[in-house]
Amino acid sequence: MLRYAEVAVDAPVSPARTFSYHIPEQLRLQPGQLVWVPFGRRTLQGVVMELAAAPQVAETKAILQAVEPSPLLTPTALTLSRWLSRYYLCSLFDAVALFLPPGFKAQVRSEIRPAALTDAAQSKLKDTTREALATLTEQKGLPEAEFSKLLGKGGLREVNRLVSQGLIRRQVDLPRKRTFRYVSQLFPAALPEDDGTEVTRTYQLPGRQERLLQAVREQGGGYSTTQANKEFGSGVGNALVEKGLLGLEWVRQENPPEILPVLPEESWAAGLAPAAIAAGELTLTRMQADALARIVAALDAPAPSPRTFLLHGVTGSGKTEVYLRAIEHIVKRGQQAIFLVPEIALTPQTVQRVNARFPGQVAVLHSGLTERQKFDQWWKIRDGDYSVVVGPRSALFAPTPDLGLIVLDEEHEWTYKQVDTPPFYHARTAALELAHLTGAGLILGSATPDVESYHHAQSGRYRLLELPYRIRQRDQPALQRAAEAAAKYAVNGPATAAGHSLDLAAAADDGLADVEICDLRLELRQGNRSIFSRALAAALTECIEQGRQAILFLNRRGSAPIVQCRDCGYVVTCSGCAVSLTYHAAESRLRCHRCNARRRPPTRCRQCGSNHIRQLGIGTQRVVEEVEKLLPGIAVERWDADANRGGPSPGERMRRLASGETQVVVGTQLVAKGLDVPAVTLVGVVLADVGLHLPDYRAGERAFGLLCQVAGRAGRGAEPGRVIIQTYNPEHYAIAAAARQDYA
Repeated sequence: MLRYAEVAVDAPVSPARTFSYHIPEQLRLQPGQLVWVPFGRRTLQGVVMELAAAPQVAETKAILQAVEPSPLLTPTALTLSRWLSRYYLCSLFDAVALFLPPGFKAQVRSEIRPAALTDAAQSKLKDTTREALATLTEQKGLPEAEFSKLLGKGGLREVNRLVSQGLIRRQVDLPRKRTFRYVSQLFPAALPEDDGTEVTRTYQLPGRQERLLQAVREQGGGYSTTQANKEFGSGVGNALVEKGLLGLEWVRQENPPEILPVLPEESWAAGLAPAAIAAGELTLTRMQADALARIVAALDAPAPSPRTFLLHGVTGSGKTEVYLRAIEHIVKRGQQAIFLVPEIALTPQTVQRVNARFPGQVAVLHSGLTERQKFDQWWKIRDGDYSVVVGPRSALFAPTPDLGLIVLDEEHEWTYKQVDTPPFYHARTAALELAHLTGAGLILGSATPDVESYHHAQSGRYRLLELPYRIRQRDQPALQRAAEAAAKYAVNGPATAAGHSLDLAAAADDGLADVEICDLRLELRQGNRSIFSRALAAALTECIEQGRQAILFLNRRGSAPIVQCRDCGYVVTCSGCAVSLTYHAAESRLRCHRCNARRRPPTRCRQCGSNHIRQLGIGTQRVVEEVEKLLPGIAVERWDADANRGGPSPGERMRRLASGETQVVVGTQLVAKGLDVPAVTLVGVVLADVGLHLPDYRAGERAFGLLCQVAGRAGRGAEPGRVIIQTYNPEHYAIAAAARQDYA
């Protein structure tokens, strides 16, 4: 029998390192279970990675107890955790924690209790220790952190010494994420004697015990211990358990399910009613149909057929419809799919689309939910209640029982890279490994894929699927007529039907918005000191007068990114991060965009004493102010990280934009991703040069990708779109290629 366990412990240790523990006789453990273990002088959480016949070391400590009675991690999750730990050089528990239910990385609550002290033992103690022990005895116990403070400097070390000498007792509370309830026993009056025989006993129960027993039997499904203690008194239920009249059952706490808000019909892609999307009635172009057929064929082929696709389609080319139909194919087979988006802000719109196609089958996982909501969603996914999981990068590790497909929309986005806490994984790389382990399909979609992704597609590691033409609302009738013609001529054979294919390319252009580059150097020479060129100001005015909507893009927050002394050139920087502080006019504060530190703007230069302090450059707050001056009274909304903190939720902002309440949106890269609002006909890039000259070999590629993505927000409805890109570097290759939407 395997009586040892290799445990990944929640401690900063080397990658893939496990520790050997022996399993007490009363415990039955399996790989994937979350347990409490002693580690040095601490008690820590750990995950059983595997059972073993022999330990790595001569002496082992015992596992204290299981946090959960059943494994939380599947064998696939354990294997992927080991890979993540080795590949990203993090501790094994940090990798495992990605797969654990939200909130399970709980802290141990340790309390110190007094012990009997002899006079001889007390005489050897320091005065501060004697005083602390007197307080401890008076209080009959204190939290360890509070008691160690009473001991002064080196308190934790002194606590450990007192515990080892038996002068105090440490009691560790091992928190659970479950609750107990009382249940009626099947044979409440039959109790075993010492010799194993059963005798029937009758009880004259006190009133409260009798009433609780009756309440449990009437409820049928169990009676929570909390409710029993509240209504009948503490200890009444336990007395019935000791008499064998009630049993205890361990159950998971549940909250009411999260109800997704419904957006108005105007928010749906290409202005189509939700019913059409829900029913899958949109007519596919020939290229969409071809891409879908190749994906389905690979999903149906026996493993190890290559199942990674790069869906390279221009903005508005119908990539989402291909995703949804591929997911639909997987769901019909009884499997699950994961749909990843790069930003939380995009989650509400994506959830609405997916939920329309799969009502009641869509789970949402992202950091914007409460711990309770995330916890409940996690368990429901694990129990197989949902077919599709939608969310940002962390949703990749959802406990899907039978994963069949992973979709990474906007696969080029840097937000798929975890940069805050270890493991510093990239969701695309981890998704490739997860797809390999499970045999699931993987679709990477983008209008501007990463250069390395496109290289992999050209070299055969991925399968390349192209959607080079945009689908607009006015194209749908033409597509429907083409579909009817294809069906009509199909009776004459496949060759004739192919001549009436569902391809718009022969009859129309690529459908993208018209792009104009505006040279700000020329504007300055002609005396225009505004942040808007004359072309953009005129286009913005015309757009609003015609009752349409506009998006203004500037990838820089605040009002002015630099506060500088005009006399000596000193720039105000963050004392902790050494980066320039950004001026925010709305709160009249300087803010560090790295650590969020804030301070008042200086009135004098700390270097030379001059009072010639000026704000230089522009940010989104300044753009909002200039729009309100240009077009007084219009509804302008700012979308950036600062507005997210205290403003409306992403879903509410999306509702306002989709319904037309917001006429102009000014934002950072949040407005460049995934927005599909038919009434937006104008996009203005206030300054395309932001980020273009960063010391990063991807700077040009990322600038190109952002410009292409934000340009793709215009002209997605019946009206043609227009894009104006303002720049001081019109000859730069990234800006010139973005204006032509020329990825190649």
